[in-house]
Amino acid sequence: MKALQLILFVALFFIPVKIFSQNNCNMSVTYSEMAFEKFKNAYKSDSLENAKVFIKKGVEDAEQASAYALICDCQLAKNYALNAVTFGNKASKAENLEEAKKQAKKAMDMSLDVMTATPNCKSGL
Repeated sequence: MKALQLILFVALFFIPVKIFSQNNCNMSVTYSEMAFEKFKNAYKSDSLENAKVFIKKGVEDAEQASAYALICDCQLAKNYALNAVTFGNKASKAENLEEAKKQAKKAMDMSLDVMTATPNCKSGL
């Protein structure tokens, strides 16, 4: 009887935790995809003003990706997302379009790295 209680406890506690963690990992990927697209649009912009609109939104999405990666317990993805935030902030402070595009490209690459790193964390759940 105690074995059955233990099995039920494990099933009721750990399975929802695993599903919750997987959902957070999925959200990290989703937000990094959105950040990637925004930084990509900034990189393709033809004016600094337009680029900065996309960059601001990309930074917000990268911050969310970082938060979900933290909850997901994926340190590498969290670090990549924070790097995307850092490069996005540098892009938003750029005084010319070329510098904004250069930093937006780095932020875009870091967002892509979040998408690449997160599935490796999921396999460890």
